[in-house]
Amino acid sequence: MSRHQSTFLRRLTAACAAIALAVTVVAQQAERNYSPSDDTSEGLIKYKEAMDAKNYAQAHTILDGLLKKTAPDSYDAALIHQYRLQIYLQNGEFAKAIEPMEKSLQLSEAKRPTYFDERVTRELYYYLVQLYFQEGNQTKNATLAAQYLDKADKAMQQWIKITPQTNADAQLLFAQLLITRGMQNPDKPDLDMIKRALEQVEIGLLLTNRPRDTYYVLKLVCLQQLDRNEEAAELLELLVKIKPDSSTYWQQLAAIYLNLAAGQDEKHATKAEMYNIRSIVSIERAQSHGFMNTPKDHFNLIGIYFNIAQYEKAAELLDSGLKSGAIENDPKNWELLALSYQQLQRPLKGVEALKQGAKAFPNSGQLEFQIAQIYTSIDKPADALPHIQAAIAKGNLSKPYQAYLSLAYTAYTLQKYDIALEAAQKATEYPEGVRDGENMVKALKDIIQDRENKRKTS
Repeated sequence: MSRHQSTFLRRLTAACAAIALAVTVVAQQAERNYSPSDDTSEGLIKYKEAMDAKNYAQAHTILDGLLKKTAPDSYDAALIHQYRLQIYLQNGEFAKAIEPMEKSLQLSEAKRPTYFDERVTRELYYYLVQLYFQEGNQTKNATLAAQYLDKADKAMQQWIKITPQTNADAQLLFAQLLITRGMQNPDKPDLDMIKRALEQVEIGLLLTNRPRDTYYVLKLVCLQQLDRNEEAAELLELLVKIKPDSSTYWQQLAAIYLNLAAGQDEKHATKAEMYNIRSIVSIERAQSHGFMNTPKDHFNLIGIYFNIAQYEKAAELLDSGLKSGAIENDPKNWELLALSYQQLQRPLKGVEALKQGAKAFPNSGQLEFQIAQIYTSIDKPADALPHIQAAIAKGNLSKPYQAYLSLAYTAYTLQKYDIALEAAQKATEYPEGVRDGENMVKALKDIIQDRENKRKTS
């Protein structure tokens, strides 16, 4: 038995014992002139002796015998079911405890005046809610879980109906129950149920000066499921002020601003930028508290700066992060650093970054190819050529045919036709390079043939 179950058992057993005692006392009141028969009273004494000896089998036998001699709808029956309940709770058989609790309540509610007063009835309904909810959460049978949760919902509504003043703990339980019902199918949440849950959360928040964190977590879940992300962001801003030492809240805040930014269309580009900036600020605030300092977090921050065209800041963080280890030393990160410099119209800084990356990853042909492409973009084919050749020699290229075509074009520009022809022929070995490669092969053969013809006639 888990610690949670053990605690639940102790509280519920004690409460139900108190209820049983209360029932006996209430029986003496004039307005409810109910009392157990002599046979039942004597039997309950034997029952208590068996329970004190932890002889639960004998306790069951005693109560079963009493039930056989008792009218099914009598006060005695309602009382005996109360004691049956205690045996199951003592053994931690929560699912079995539900049946006697239900019967006890049904018998009382069918009588006028009821066998139990409102206080006892309220307690029975409340514990039924907990039992239903617990069983609904534990079973792996989806149909059975739905039945338990539906019963818990109805029992809770009945409890509210007969309770003069609800309380924060009850509202929390009700909200958790409704969210669980609403999320039974995570792929298709029941939004009406989620709305009901949010209503109960709001009521509970008004009942205490210091709400538990769980209240805010439940409200956050509801708002996000209802796609009310702006309100969710406001709530998270409150939470990071209340608990700046919670890494989870910081991560959620940054993520929700990113989601809000991504959800804006082209007409709301300014709003998208605002949310991206808020996400940046959230990550940097989190880092000032010692959170969100993993390489992934640092890279995400850089990605946001890059996406909002803050290339200078992106390049600065990438450069320092790659050197310090704050950013993962990965070829693609060196490529992103080079791309940031290119966006800043500083291609040679991009080349420098890629060369550093090539030192760190000497087998990466892709980095060599990127160097060659930058040289080509600034009309430096002679500088580009050796890097294309190095890229092909090293391999590990995402699209090898592009490297061969690039080598062919570059060599052609430098009038190195033999190198160009060989590269073009290699390009035709790849399905994607066949068309351009064959065109180049034909053109280069014509050029080479023309060159040979001129030599012969000279």
